Amino acid sequence: MIQDDGKILTVGKARVDGSNYSIYVSRHNADGTLDATYRDGGIAYFKVTPNIYMNCAFDAELNDDGLLFVTGYTFDYNNNSAFIICLDENGFEYADFGDNGHVVSDYGHGIVYEAIDIDRDGRPIVTGYYDDQLLVRRYDKNGTLDSTFGDNGTVIIILDSTSWAYCYAYDIETLEDGKTLIAGHKVSADMLYESYLLRINADGTLDDTFADNGVLYINAGEYAEYATTIDVQADGKYLVGGHDDLLTYAPYPRCESYITRINTDGTIDETFGNNGFVRIEQFEGDGCTNECYSVMATSDGQIFGTVYSYNYNSLASRGYVYNLDENGQFKEDFAGTGIMVLPQFEDEELKTITSSLAIQNDNNILVGGYIAVDNYSNQKLFISCVNVDIKNDENIGELTTSLLLHPNPANDILYISTNGNIKEIEIYDIYGRVRIAETPSQQDVIDLDVTNLNSGVYFVVMKSDNKTIIERFVKR
Repeated sequence: MIQDDGKILTVGKARVDGSNYSIYVSRHNADGTLDATYRDGGIAYFKVTPNIYMNCAFDAELNDDGLLFVTGYTFDYNNNSAFIICLDENGFEYADFGDNGHVVSDYGHGIVYEAIDIDRDGRPIVTGYYDDQLLVRRYDKNGTLDSTFGDNGTVIIILDSTSWAYCYAYDIETLEDGKTLIAGHKVSADMLYESYLLRINADGTLDDTFADNGVLYINAGEYAEYATTIDVQADGKYLVGGHDDLLTYAPYPRCESYITRINTDGTIDETFGNNGFVRIEQFEGDGCTNECYSVMATSDGQIFGTVYSYNYNSLASRGYVYNLDENGQFKEDFAGTGIMVLPQFEDEELKTITSSLAIQNDNNILVGGYIAVDNYSNQKLFISCVNVDIKNDENIGELTTSLLLHPNPANDILYISTNGNIKEIEIYDIYGRVRIAETPSQQDVIDLDVTNLNSGVYFVVMKSDNKTIIERFVKR
């Protein structure tokens, strides 16, 4: 996530003592370097429950005062506890929340907090599962359970009351009207996996004005399906991302990513994509999985997200970023097809898992995740910056230069004719790598030598006074 000052926060788990996992929080400067002013040289480590195998952070959220709320679970090989840690702007526990910055659930019942958000009144609200059923909890600002929500702060939602039926939640999004969205999947007694989006009122009851008594079953596919991520567009519609199986296990799964858009009344928006869905299958065939763990709407109506693809047969793995327009169509001016592979991790021995997105203050996209090597025994955090074209209230209408790239396609020299004040030009390949970077010595007509570029599609990024425009050209 991005702070107001442009610094970058990441959370997760890390082995620091050789065997057991600790919670970690890191802060990076806008250029990706560790912020040495944050806690211990840029990284803070925590153990909510010391001397056990797992202390793991799954999600975090900043409030308006700059406090960071981190949530997750602990595990000792027998059972779980769940937690929220509240940190100040320097990475230290905030003493006015819970017990010296910590709130820890009772031990047992397989409890996990998967996701957290901050509501309009500044209260943290978490979701996950308890005894394999959907759990929602809301806390007051001081870390006590909010007695006005559910049963003394806790809501357990059972979507299927039959025996051996389960329900899990993976993302949560609070709304301006005090209501809350939750996404996940239900497993019925006959092992049918159904993804859902539900909406609850401010008091924790299901909102019967949404879908079927507050719950929409997404029906993304024919077999098992999962909903993992939510975002809300500027027009109030809901984006949900996840994945669905294309066949039963034989012997490995095959699944595609999906993104759907949902109207505020709980119906699928069939004007989006193809009858309400966009589907992505970068790795194709039996044993290939494609999973979406993040989706994000921008202020100008675009949609970005990530896909993690894995081949169980070859053990190959890739991370991708996709870009859709407001209608759910791939934007071909993004990496030529609307989908970009993260290039710096193309080594076959590396397993790239993409899990999160954020927008920097300069409107570039940050992609977060981890790289696994040695059969996942060694894992490292990565943050990748992707240059994109996002317009907001400050740059819509700015840099509306008269612009012409010619010839296009180009062989050796690419001319840029403009009446604007271009201060910086960069040419990117479809993998997001900078191939040419220049500071123009003249305006009106700028010539770039592209002789040494390989044939293919490229993007010219032109900047002027923090405003950016992007044009595509083809190198012969």
